[in-house]
Amino acid sequence: MVDHFLNRIRLLQNYVKDEIDCQAFFVPRVDRYQGEYVVPADERLAWLTGFTGSAGIAIVMPDEVVLFVDGRYTLQAKQQVPAAVKIIHTTDMQPFAYLEEKLLKGARIAFDPWLHTVQEQTQWLKKSDQLGWVFHSLDHNPIDQLWVDRPNRPLNPVFLLEDKFTGKNSDLKRADIATALRKSGANLTYISSPDALCWLLNIRGSDFPYTPLVDALGFIDSEGVVTLIIDPVKIPDTVGEALGDQVEIIHEKNLLSFLNKQEKRKLLIHAASTPVFIANKFSNDKLMLGDDLLQLPKACKNLVEQNGMRQAHLKDGLAVTRFLYWLANNTEPLTELDIVERLEEFRQMDSTYRGPSFPTIAGFGSNGAIVHYRPETKTNKLIQDGSLLLLDSGAQYLEGTTDITRTIAIGAPTEEHRHYFTRVLKGHIALAVIHFPKGTSGRQLDILARQPLWEVGADFDHGTGHGVGCFLNVHEGPQRISKTGSGIALQVGMVLSNEPGYYKADNYGIRVENLILVTKSDLETDRPFYCFETQTLTLAPIDVRLLVREWLTAAEREWLNAYHQKIRDLLLPQLEPETASWLIEVTEPI
Repeated sequence: MVDHFLNRIRLLQNYVKDEIDCQAFFVPRVDRYQGEYVVPADERLAWLTGFTGSAGIAIVMPDEVVLFVDGRYTLQAKQQVPAAVKIIHTTDMQPFAYLEEKLLKGARIAFDPWLHTVQEQTQWLKKSDQLGWVFHSLDHNPIDQLWVDRPNRPLNPVFLLEDKFTGKNSDLKRADIATALRKSGANLTYISSPDALCWLLNIRGSDFPYTPLVDALGFIDSEGVVTLIIDPVKIPDTVGEALGDQVEIIHEKNLLSFLNKQEKRKLLIHAASTPVFIANKFSNDKLMLGDDLLQLPKACKNLVEQNGMRQAHLKDGLAVTRFLYWLANNTEPLTELDIVERLEEFRQMDSTYRGPSFPTIAGFGSNGAIVHYRPETKTNKLIQDGSLLLLDSGAQYLEGTTDITRTIAIGAPTEEHRHYFTRVLKGHIALAVIHFPKGTSGRQLDILARQPLWEVGADFDHGTGHGVGCFLNVHEGPQRISKTGSGIALQVGMVLSNEPGYYKADNYGIRVENLILVTKSDLETDRPFYCFETQTLTLAPIDVRLLVREWLTAAEREWLNAYHQKIRDLLLPQLEPETASWLIEVTEPI
């Protein structure tokens, strides 16, 4: 298999050197939407190197290939890519800093304009001025030519999501966006992500893994007319009729013709998500930089969507609790892949379940220390006494999207396990109970989840929380809780994860994750305050065997007991007697 990837790398290196006469070529792990999950036809980085993580970029030069990944994927990358590929953690060195050491003045760097944003290009131009580099926009991606068995793009049918799930029909959403667009002074805006397009039109699909999106591009103008760039074969007659005459459907092969007709209109683009290809079709005086008008309305769930998320988490809580009961009473040998399969079976018991929201992470022992580990045949560990199982999973239901992590002691936990688990849970609780003034961003709250770990010189190398969509992407912006968050203020209706962790390389991983909903605080204050809805959306017991109970404050114990009581109240009436008895036992007040 290593030779397989090395051969592909050599072919691309020769192509970059001889066919396009460049000294470097970027291969990012993104598609034309800059999305996390891509269709198989867009898995170019995986095809080239074997790396399957959701974030990373390779720089291909005639004499070497370098893969840049963040802390979530350093261990995974070492396991997957050939030794000839140099791996660099992005906190140690950024791609351009590396290129500055390697390339001479006047070097040519090639890129696919569909896979890089206007914001990236702006940064490149600064480097070009400083170092004399030339950035060469290609009219085709060389990997697409070298990839002889490249899969076709999906042609799965689009379906409508009923108003009882969306809470607002598409006509009203389009009218709101059109109003915002007119206020901006632009005539047209590019819809840069499939989840925003699906939200706007109240449609869903099955083109992408783990998320119910449609592989399509879109524009909306200041009159609320949407141009949907999609193969018409994907649109059933009933869907086309429901979309109405305010949604114009254009085949992708006619995209350039459409863009040429827009040359007199002013296009509003979000620099961080609009591909260079789109921006380059407009003159500078017709481009307006601004916010993505769809992201905030999508992120702030209406009351119907909020209730749908609660219903989805109730269903998922039943599935996860049934699984945990089964695991606690299992006597047969189990592997990580067995865990994934059995949890999936419990979720499939519900009629509105539409699949996992991301690949299930079932990491036992040392595999749990790999933040975004995905069990495979060659890495599949046997579950046995003496270590921890980190189980991070999520589901897509018609009502909403879930994401939950539980750390489970297999056998008796060690004092070290209990030490770090308790600190992780204390950080989780600190974030869950905070009240904060309107205008606060996730970046300002991030330290709450880290402080108990920082007290002993420990930390985790990922964000504390990400936004979550409603039967959409499990990772949604623009809200985040992280050290380097976007600075976007948290608003009522936003759903985020709360997932501090601790990872000891080659030993074990710990993470506790619930989803939390921003709501108005009931504090009596002289200014608006927000908080997270009491006791979170997620409903599944936390393994109290891993606690150093005397380390919890009275307030922390009260939170945990109230959380477990809420689980009892909501789940017990729907659980089988044996599972209910077990749940009562493991949620006894501490």
